[in-house]
Amino acid sequence: MQVLGHRGSRIPGPENTVEAVDAALRAGADGIEVDVRRSADGDLVCVHDPRLPGRLTGRAVVRRTTRELTHLGVPTLAEILDVWDGRGRIILEVKNQPGQPDFDAPRERTARTLIEFLQARGLARASGAVAPAAVTVSSFDWFAIEAVRDAGIGVSTAFLAMPRMSVSGGIAYVRSAGHHELHAHISSVLGSSEVPERVRAAGVSLVTWTVTSVRDADELRQAGVDAVICDDPAEVVRGLGRGAA
Repeated sequence: MQVLGHRGSRIPGPENTVEAVDAALRAGADGIEVDVRRSADGDLVCVHDPRLPGRLTGRAVVRRTTRELTHLGVPTLAEILDVWDGRGRIILEVKNQPGQPDFDAPRERTARTLIEFLQARGLARASGAVAPAAVTVSSFDWFAIEAVRDAGIGVSTAFLAMPRMSVSGGIAYVRSAGHHELHAHISSVLGSSEVPERVRAAGVSLVTWTVTSVRDADELRQAGVDAVICDDPAEVVRGLGRGAA
């Protein structure tokens, strides 16, 4: 089972930063997951919330320039990829949710910018054949991952299911849409050994989020989950007896 760092590594953090990504990978994580939004000038940055917290920083991320965001400690996706440097997997979650300032489905400007960015970075395959390795694009927004799928750039795609969504519904969508992975919430998977079996039978990889304890990670490993996204990947790596790479 792969151990992946949530937002790089939320513990010790700060999340979605160069430091968090490097810490997770140095600790022996198999890869990391980060959040992707776009700035006012069309760059891709890594930040979870649509607005930065605080009285003076509450303006929407999409309304701020890259320079402003960098000054406030928000890294660009380019900086995150530089520190990742092909060490294991990287899951890029496109943030595009209703009610948020940058929501624009089905135009999907963030996803389409990401497609161009991956091509420019040499992380896409012109043949369209999906590489077994590194880059996966995920989202709650199916328009985003369908845009990546339809671009034929050889990047794997994953549907990120809300906690309230049934695993059966997630499997049905992933299979019908031709995606590669289902990222199911831990509440839908933990304690139900039949869930990983059903996902495997469907020919889909199962990634579970967000895992916050070694005990839960070990139970998911025994159940046959393919990967877990963890707040403290270093602790999970140690707790599963793997040690740092």
